[in-house]
Amino acid sequence: MKTTMHIKVDKDIKEKSAKIAHNLGLSLSTVVNASLRNFIKTETFSVSTAEKMTPYMESWLAEIEEDIKAGKNMSKPYDSAEELIKSLAK
Repeated sequence: MKTTMHIKVDKDIKEKSAKIAHNLGLSLSTVVNASLRNFIKTETFSVSTAEKMTPYMESWLAEIEEDIKAGKNMSKPYDSAEELIKSLAK
């Protein structure tokens, strides 16, 4: 059985969360229901903000990916630390 729940939420929070939900292909109602189900299941409440990469980090990773594709700045796998140390001493 479904029921309606009326809650007070800051307008800004509602708009931003509805936009994020839409971008994920979800309704805000689905997000709230999932959050409440999780709250019931775990009897805990947690908040997390996923950190976004900085433009510098994105460019650094792009450079690394290019190096990998080109086989540049890569070393072979080593079977032991001694083998690695010998390779570095050359």
